[in-house]
Amino acid sequence: MSEHTLDGLIAKVKSEAIDMANKEAKQIIDEAKVQSTQILKNAEAEKSQILHNAKTASEALLDKGKIALQQAARDVQITVKNDLMKLFKSVLEVEVETAFSPDVYTKVITKVVETLGTNIDIALPKDTQDQLISGLQKKVATSYNTVNILKKEQLLSGLSVTKTDEGWSYDITAEEISELLSKQLSQKWVELLKQD
Repeated sequence: MSEHTLDGLIAKVKSEAIDMANKEAKQIIDEAKVQSTQILKNAEAEKSQILHNAKTASEALLDKGKIALQQAARDVQITVKNDLMKLFKSVLEVEVETAFSPDVYTKVITKVVETLGTNIDIALPKDTQDQLISGLQKKVATSYNTVNILKKEQLLSGLSVTKTDEGWSYDITAEEISELLSKQLSQKWVELLKQD
């Protein structure tokens, strides 16, 4: 084999190897481009999905927060309303209790005696002045009815009426009166409290 042929053969092998390497390099580059395009496409899809999920989660969290805030506002409104009603009732109770003056006792007991007739026990609070009790006894003694006026340890305000021949008793206390009044007035207060 001549040197010329050998050089040609080496050049040919070199050329074929370079062509083959170039083809393989081109194929690797093309595959890399396809893979990179696919990776970018997948990354974009994943990014969109993550953003969508984050938006959905944040909207759900915001909705829950709004609902919780509305519930808290309703709870505060109900608590304030109930506290105001309790305060009103306690103020009303104090006012009714202080309104039980000797004159009121006289009018109430006189009316009870006129209405119920005979066989009545009327109990007054333990701290009622003896002078008031004796004045009331004199007032009802002029009627033809049997009425006992006495003090009762457990009674803190108002009076207790017992119809001895019928076996029933009813307390006319500041608590009872304020309870009745607050029930009657509570709807008006509820309406007032609902106004802005």
